[in-house]
This record gives sequence, structure tokens and C-alpha cells, in this order.
Amino acid sequence: NRAFYQFPIGEDFTATFGAKVRQDDILGVWPSDYPTDSILDVLTYAGANRAYPLTLGAGFGVSYLSDSGRWSATGLVISNEADDVTQGLWKENANDVVTGQLAYLGDRWRIALANTTADNGAEWSEGSSNDQYNAWGLSGVYQIDAGRRPTDDITLIPSSISGGIGWSNPADVDDSEDVEQSRTYSLGLVWTDAFSEGNDFGIAWGTAEDQINDGGYDDPHAWEIYYAMGINDNITVTPAFFQVQKDDEDDLNGIVVKTTFTF
Repeated sequence: NRAFYQFPIGEDFTATFGAKVRQDDILGVWPSDYPTDSILDVLTYAGANRAYPLTLGAGFGVSYLSDSGRWSATGLVISNEADDVTQGLWKENANDVVTGQLAYLGDRWRIALANTTADNGAEWSEGSSNDQYNAWGLSGVYQIDAGRRPTDDITLIPSSISGGIGWSNPADVDDSEDVEQSRTYSLGLVWTDAFSEGNDFGIAWGTAEDQINDGGYDDPHAWEIYYAMGINDNITVTPAFFQVQKDDEDDLNGIVVKTTFTF
């Protein structure tokens, strides 16, 4: 699942390289507290799905954290085709993803601006594809509680609020193939120790897919609500309801009970 090496360079820099590393393994800041182990995957990209595609493959990067602990910067490149020894990084048919991120960390909040370029294994502007793009993302999180709140402190105020928005510009716009400028966004709220210690309650809403500038497009959205119950240190049971809208089609609704085992 992973194969990479991470080490400090001096006091302010951290370097990462490996044959199988994911984008967020290298990033200095992940600008969201909404859990990846929720229900709908589309709501777990900090609202900027193209800027944070979570590409997994061979790659390397360097992150910086200032002495004050307030500023963070990261630069990285990952190719999800590099497991093919005939390709590697920056080869003719390799899909290379290059990301730069600048973030500021406050006492209870953090915000990050990211830029990602993906070449889809081709020369820039060679053909029309939504997979060849330049994207920006602005995401952040505000932690209302510094830690887990007492179980007798029942409140409607969430423990953390995470939100983000992203913009994507394809290398070659082609309206006839729906290769257009697009946007994504999401908002996630989490209540820790909700109703019982060790249990979390969460709600998220956002784009179901990249939103395009098209007069006949329905701007479909997705949302979910879940309650994660910690049975013990290794088992979590999560009942949830979700809805995914589709462009000019019926909504998809679902109820699920998910059990997660950690070792």
C-alpha cells in the first residue's frame, strides 16, 4: 500500500521520496478535519478535488515549516504510472501530478492554497481531456474545540468546521466533449464525543462531481450524515444516510451500516 522514506533536512524542512507514496503523505498541511473514513469519497478532498486528487505512485517532495510553526510550504511530484519501469517520472506516457501548497496555521484554524497540474501522460494541450488540467484549491478548517469535549457538554456547536472550494482549467477546452472549466466545493461539520464519549457525529455537503458552466447542467450535489460509534479501540460501527444527485437523473439514496476494524 505504501513504500516511501521520509526524513528531516535541518530543522525546517522534511523530504519524502518513494516508489509508492500518496500526495497527502508529502503535503505539509491537510486543510480539513472531515474524516476520510466517512461514507462518500467525493466529500473527502477538502472541497478541491482536482487540486488534491490524492494521486498514489512513485514521487518525491519537500515540505517546509517555519520556526514559528505558522507557515508551511510544500512542493511535490507524483506519477501514478511510474510502477511501470519503462515510464517513471516525466516520461512521455507517464501521468505526472505536480503540486505546490502554501498554508498558514493559527491556534485553532489552518488555511491552505494549493495548485496542481496534471498532464495525463501527454504533451500539454495535446487533445482534449478533463484529466489534463491546472487546478487551484482554497481550503481551511476551524477547530472550535482544541480537544475532545466533556461528555456532559451537549451543544449544537460542532467541534470543527471544514470547507473548501476548487477551480480546474483543462489544457484544451472542448465544449462538445464537456471538457470545460469546472469547480468543486464542500462543507463538513464534525461533533466529537457526541452523546457518548468516543462517538462522533458528522454532516457534509458538496459537489457530486465537477460543476461545469453549462446552461443545461443541473449542478448535482451530494450529502451525508453519519454517527461513528467507537465500540472499543479497534472497532467502529457507523450507521449513515447519504444522497447523491445526478445530472438530469433521479437521485441516489442510501442507508448503510459500516464496520471498521483497525489493527
